Amino acid sequence: MKKALMKDSVKEIKNTYRRFLSILLMAFLGVGFFAGIRATSPDMVDTIDKYYDEQNVYDIQVLSTLGLTEEDLNEISKVENVEEAIGTYENDGKVEIDNTEIITKVMCVDDINKPELLEGKLPENKDECVVEPNFLTRTNKKIGDTINIEIENTQNDNGDEVEYLNTKEMKIVGTVQSPLYISRDRGSSSLGSGKINYYLYINKDNVNAKDVYTNIYVKVKGADEFETSSDKYKELISDTKSKIEEIKDEREQARQDELITTATNKLTDAENEFNDKKKEAEDEISKAEQRIEDSKKQIENGEKEIKENEEKANKEFANAEKQIQEAKETIKKQESTLNEEETKANEQFKELESQKAELEKNLDTVNKALDTANSTYKGILEAFENPNIDARKLRIIKWTKDSL
Repeated sequence: MKKALMKDSVKEIKNTYRRFLSILLMAFLGVGFFAGIRATSPDMVDTIDKYYDEQNVYDIQVLSTLGLTEEDLNEISKVENVEEAIGTYENDGKVEIDNTEIITKVMCVDDINKPELLEGKLPENKDECVVEPNFLTRTNKKIGDTINIEIENTQNDNGDEVEYLNTKEMKIVGTVQSPLYISRDRGSSSLGSGKINYYLYINKDNVNAKDVYTNIYVKVKGADEFETSSDKYKELISDTKSKIEEIKDEREQARQDELITTATNKLTDAENEFNDKKKEAEDEISKAEQRIEDSKKQIENGEKEIKENEEKANKEFANAEKQIQEAKETIKKQESTLNEEETKANEQFKELESQKAELEKNLDTVNKALDTANSTYKGILEAFENPNIDARKLRIIKWTKDSL
């Protein structure tokens, strides 16, 4: 039976050897691909684990909706197996280039999660930054160019608005690869289209809003000795995470109490200021009311004085009116008398004019007689001065002179 089956199988292979060879090659390829995958997976894990160790990538990330304080950082550092803990600042910003709005994740260069420098240098000053290579490719920028980063202002615990950055205009000094972004996806944002396009790093000194951290990154003791995906690593991290979570409620309550205390103090200060202003206002109102009362009295006294003066004025006006009426009557009488006197004067003037004309006529006659007398007198003088004149003529001249 077995020999017959074997002969039949050999015969079948001979008849369809091409198909048999194809199936055999496919089986070899499948086995080889599977073996390659099995061999590559540990290498990939080892590579990523080595990369994480070199860039000192965090083991635990702590976030809080109320923000994380320096006290939170100190308490987390005290937790068992915590090797290192740092507070850092991360925020979303906008960069506008050629009227195109680019959403960026703005992070700080720290000892944990160190970016891998590809070209140039890491930011050493407030006005320096590094970007990922794709940022330069997309925006046609280059190392040495400047960009302007716009980040919304934040509020401190007192509720005062604070600018997030000290310097918005920054110079690109290099390109980096972030260990936090292995894939192409950069996450979401509340800005712009809702998607983060690129990330960039700035110097921590450029952050002005330093009251609270946005993140605390934790490195666990001995975690670097295990592979990132190993059960031992996960167990160590889970144990440390549980210990950090043990102080969670306490720190949340402390943070809440701190905010309440700050708000209460601010409210108390505001109330005290309000009360001071209220007292000042009440004092001013009291003074104003007193001034109003004084003004009312002055007005009443003024009205009384006005009334008295009005009565007095009315009396004086009445007397004046009476005097005016009497003066009018007197003037009227005097005008009548004056008219009569004027008529008499005119008549007398006419009579005087007539007399004047008559006198002027008489004066003319006298002047003529005087001229004749002067002529005769002159002749007499001449006669007296002539020695040959007859005495009889002299008697005549003398008579004539005497007759004059």
